[in-house]
Amino acid sequence: RSQTTLEENQGVLMFTIRLLPLFAIGCASLPNDPGEIKTQLDPTSQDDSFHTQDFDAMAEDEIRAVIWEQVMALDGLEIVQVGDVILDLPAEALCAYGWTPCPGFEEEVSDALRDVAPRLETLTHFAKRAVDEDLESRDTRCVDHVIDWNLDQLADLEIVTVGELIRQEPERNCPYSQPCDEDIALADQITCERAETLDRIVALAEGL
Repeated sequence: RSQTTLEENQGVLMFTIRLLPLFAIGCASLPNDPGEIKTQLDPTSQDDSFHTQDFDAMAEDEIRAVIWEQVMALDGLEIVQVGDVILDLPAEALCAYGWTPCPGFEEEVSDALRDVAPRLETLTHFAKRAVDEDLESRDTRCVDHVIDWNLDQLADLEIVTVGELIRQEPERNCPYSQPCDEDIALADQITCERAETLDRIVALAEGL
């Protein structure tokens, strides 16, 4: 079985078949084990006031619209590069151009959409919650091997394809269009805040 992804093409939601890629941004050779660092987090209860929509009662086109909206919302947080939603379907389930189920696979495609929609909505909810929290940047989260581990954890949920942490580029306010020291320091601070938010998202979404 391969992973199936959702994309938009000329305003039409389409499915394409491709394998979920594994991304890495390089590991620093540091003594701390990410798993050990993760256990230091205080356990956080889920938001009991959050309820997913009734996807079972929705038409398929409504579910597709919600899925695309959630992917765009997740990507718009600008924490990590977000690709397509992942559906667990055999490659032969979709016809040419990917958005139409092949004969005999209509129900399986519909079920895959309904399965991923609430998980995607919950992940987006947790990501927004992490962004809104006043997190204190910690050096233990802002190192390559921990960032890389968190990206792998997020990708292993198999809800959306995940790329790299979005690293802030410094402004170039010094002569000859070069970044000043303070520009570099500010960019590094923003990047570390994103790394901390990523860590928080992974903690909230554990077991999703």
